[in-house]
Parts: sequence; structure tokens; C-alpha cells
Amino acid sequence: MSIIRQNISTRDWTIFSLERAKRPQDFKQKKRKKIDKEYVADCPFCMGNEHLTPKELLRIGEDGWDIRVVPNKFPALEPKDGATLQGGRQMAGPYLCMEGIGQHEVIVETPLHNKSLALMDIEEMENVVFSYKQRYSQLSKNEDYQLIIIFRNHGSKAGTSLEHPHSQLIATPFVPGYVRNRLFEAQRYYDDLGHCVYCEMLKYEIDKDKRIICQNDGLVAFAPYASVVPYNIMIIPKMHQSCFIQADNELLADTADILKTTLKMLYDVLEDPDYNYIIDSAPADKAGEKHYHWHIEILPRLNTRAGFEIGSGMYINTVLPEDCARVLKENKGHS
Repeated sequence: MSIIRQNISTRDWTIFSLERAKRPQDFKQKKRKKIDKEYVADCPFCMGNEHLTPKELLRIGEDGWDIRVVPNKFPALEPKDGATLQGGRQMAGPYLCMEGIGQHEVIVETPLHNKSLALMDIEEMENVVFSYKQRYSQLSKNEDYQLIIIFRNHGSKAGTSLEHPHSQLIATPFVPGYVRNRLFEAQRYYDDLGHCVYCEMLKYEIDKDKRIICQNDGLVAFAPYASVVPYNIMIIPKMHQSCFIQADNELLADTADILKTTLKMLYDVLEDPDYNYIIDSAPADKAGEKHYHWHIEILPRLNTRAGFEIGSGMYINTVLPEDCARVLKENKGHS
């Protein structure tokens, strides 16, 4: 029999089709071609090829560099001198449009072409997370940028076009309906019950310990109760914070530690699967809100959404989150 569960933070539903249940080995993709070279001559992100990218926005590292942040050469949105959000709005009959003002950046995570994020040492991972915070803080000063999304696409199924390890950041001049709905549902829960819905989930998960994958002093990683895909993972700070901009250096170090740990677990169990991860945060001007709670969501790309899922907005998942947590924890001692 199938099970239907609701995500109380979004009110979305997931169908768990247990008849279709799969074991970890059933999700293992065709062995990813191992990248042997540390340097590729035509890769714009390799050390020595800095001239192939736009002028860098941030550099971390003294000898050469460890992290570079550069504007995306083919941006979804780009800044325009003198243009403002209000000035860019236009009506075409009943339709609204605006200029594509924003920022699209690439965080080059390592100078080495073949260095997997899951296999980085903790210092390298900390550099990545600290660069996220630096660029987030800088862009938050621009009042025209209402939302900043930091994300990582790993593998072709996740939408990556360059294999050199990198993350991306996009700042938009509006808050999309999808994000507004998440904020609205969190606000509604707080208005109804007087608690942050994410804090309530976190408290319950720690207490029951059925879906906890790992934790450290600052954060907890668990498989969400209504996971939308197999091996879906949420990483959330133990202390209530609505916006990523509030994370101090200690919490950023803990974030790097737990993100590295969970990615290594997925790497070992599923043999380096394609995945996306996203830092889901309230907008910077909402820092301090009591109803929202920033977090990281990891979404392995192990299957494809089909017609029912697209048409209904629901997901069909073949792995219960309890099984996901158990498998990942059991493997931790063997990696």
C-alpha cells in the first residue's frame, strides 16, 4: 500500500509508492567517467586560464587562489548601470514585464579540474561556504535585489554544463511565487500556532531520531518526512535564524563540516550521483523574522518527473526517508 505524507512547511504532498521500492544499488548510475586531469587547457575555471572569465569579484587564497568568484559569462540576469527595478517595469496589455536586472555569479570551488566537492578536505569546504556568505552579504546591500539564491548543480541530470567544480548565485529583482508561498505557509503556521514550523520539525526529528542522518554542534541533517525524491536531505541550523546572512563564522564552519559529510555519504552509497543543492533563505531584509528558518536542501537526481507529477504538482517517491537515513548512517562507518 502507498503512503501519502504532507510537508507541513509547504503543505505539499508526496506519495510514497512502496511497491516500487528500490535498494541503494538500484539508484547507482552508470559509472561516472573519472576526471584524471587537474588542468584542462580550454576550461575557463582552471588555474592559469583566468583570462577566459570576466573580471573576478572575489578571490580567496594567497598562493595563486583557492576560490574565485566571477560573473557568469552567460548570465540569466545582469546588472545595468542606472537601471532600477521600478524604472524597468512595463505593461503590455494585462501582462507585466521588466528588464532582466540582477546578478549571476559563479563560485569556482577549486583550481583543480578533478577535485570533487565530496572529497575535499574540511579547509577547502570551509572556503566554499565562507565565499557563499561573503557574496550573499555584499549583494544584500543592493536594494533592487529582493532574493539571493545560492545553488549547486552536479552532473548532467542536474543541469551542469561545465564539469569543473563550481556553484552559482543569482540575485533577482523580485521574490518568485514559489518562494513567496514557502514564506507565506511558514508565516501562517506561526500565526496559527506561535512557533517556527522548521524549529518544530527539527525538535521532533531530534526527539524521535528516525530520520536523522548526522549532526554537529550547529546543524542537523535529516531526511524530510515528506521527501520529494529518493535520498532527499535537509540541513538546518539548530539555532533559529531566518536568513543565511545571520550565520557567523562558527556556524559557517559547522555548515561546511556537515555539508561535506552528507555529500560524502551520497558519494559512497550512490557512487557520486547527480544532484542539486540550494540554500533556502528568507530575503536579507527579513533577517530576524521568527517564522522562517534558513536551510540547505539536497536533491539527488535519481529519477525523472513524469506526467502525473508534472500535472498534479505532487511527487512520487520510492524510498521512505526512514530507509534513506538508515542506509546512509550504516554506510558512514564503512567509508
